[in-house]
Amino acid sequence: MNNIEPSSLSVSLQKNLRHMQEEVHATSDLKIRSFTMKDDVVREAAILYLDEITDTKNVQEHLLAPLLRIERIESIETIVLGHLSVIDVSIETTFDAIRNGLSKGKTLVLIDGFNQGILADSSDWQKRALAEPDSQRTSRGSMIGFTEQLKINLNLLRNMVQISSFNVETIRVGSESQTDVAIVYLEKFVDQKVLDETRKKIKDIDVTYLLEARVIEDAIEEKKTLFPLVFTCERPDVTVSALFEGRVVIFVNGTPYALIVPTLFLHYFHQPDEYNLKSGRFIVRALRFFCWFLSIGLLGLYVTMVRFHPHWLRHPFDEKLLTQSDTLMPILIEVLFLSFLFDLLAEVSLRVPKLSIILVSLIGAIVVGQTAVEAKLIHSLTLIVVGLNYLTSLNITAGGLWGAMRTLRYLLLFLGYFFGLTGMLVGMFVVTMYMASLRSLGVPYLAPFIPFRWDEMKDALIRGDLRKLINSKHTYPHKDNK
Repeated sequence: MNNIEPSSLSVSLQKNLRHMQEEVHATSDLKIRSFTMKDDVVREAAILYLDEITDTKNVQEHLLAPLLRIERIESIETIVLGHLSVIDVSIETTFDAIRNGLSKGKTLVLIDGFNQGILADSSDWQKRALAEPDSQRTSRGSMIGFTEQLKINLNLLRNMVQISSFNVETIRVGSESQTDVAIVYLEKFVDQKVLDETRKKIKDIDVTYLLEARVIEDAIEEKKTLFPLVFTCERPDVTVSALFEGRVVIFVNGTPYALIVPTLFLHYFHQPDEYNLKSGRFIVRALRFFCWFLSIGLLGLYVTMVRFHPHWLRHPFDEKLLTQSDTLMPILIEVLFLSFLFDLLAEVSLRVPKLSIILVSLIGAIVVGQTAVEAKLIHSLTLIVVGLNYLTSLNITAGGLWGAMRTLRYLLLFLGYFFGLTGMLVGMFVVTMYMASLRSLGVPYLAPFIPFRWDEMKDALIRGDLRKLINSKHTYPHKDNK
């Protein structure tokens, strides 16, 4: 007895139908519509599709109705060329190709006596309406964000970039469930080394399935790093700007944001408001850099002052706030407790219904925080410092820098508590050297500061003149460049 499963269609319709049911494990949403077609002899035929993801009206009007009107069958090719009014249609002979097509919302036509099948696109995917970006909002400019549908995201970009050099390469990732991953770039502007490296790393991904873009980020970063080397973006306008800067954009079907490479540390401090508004050209970005240093170093500086340098505050503030403090917990425990409270509030706000967020905020901020101060568990100044630290952290969370920021915050906190200001300075120096060693697809992470490149400083510390920025070509130093 031969137990080898067939890999291609046979001329028997019934054998093909039985095997197709086995291929999809007799799933209940596989629908089979049997019918007959006219020829020298009456031929049996069938239409197969998955119910939830198929537009049945489209199948009826553009597949079933034309097939029933056929008077004579010469070949499968003549049916496709002369009778079907579907744009995306192909002729397949293997069960693997047919199974993948059905899972993408296509409809299969099988005719008895032919070992070929017709796959026609009839998908009807549920789509979320376009909405404003959640974490990268702006008071002026585009109010549209990406969605989970790859085709919609590409449509948004093509609407904004109507030039012939707009290129899209689609790669399917996953040995079982194949997910479409799109590499988008402008042929005229793209950094070719970055493009080649991006394409190679995505093609080398070997996973069973792909549901989250984090897999792509890990493949591009190669090794675990403290800082993100891939920028995540929810806005089409920011993405288009990155394309004109020579960068590469990656979309994963099912993920409502784009991945942009190469990523420099500087990119996390660029926000849409700077380019849409007249005000803030010189101040806003400097404020954001200042918030970065406060977010990672304020807690460490505070505990250093309490333990080693209370004289930094003028009398009588040093006695009232520091040396004569009557709180029950040590300063380090106070800071860790409040930091834990704020992190917990942020985590809970993502898990509870939106209507309960206000209640959670009241319980955490007023009941827990105020009660802890009145019970002398924590100092009121500690509450102010930790709150200010958290606010400065939220100012630069867009793009994926939050994780690195939180790690550095606790690192400098412990260095400041045990080793004082000297320990913090040494820690900052080590972190800076570590950042200088990082590469995003071969591009130094701290460029254009390290290595210093004067021609790229026009949009670094301050936002330069928009007309000059638009007309200037961006270039990126690579690790093999001298």
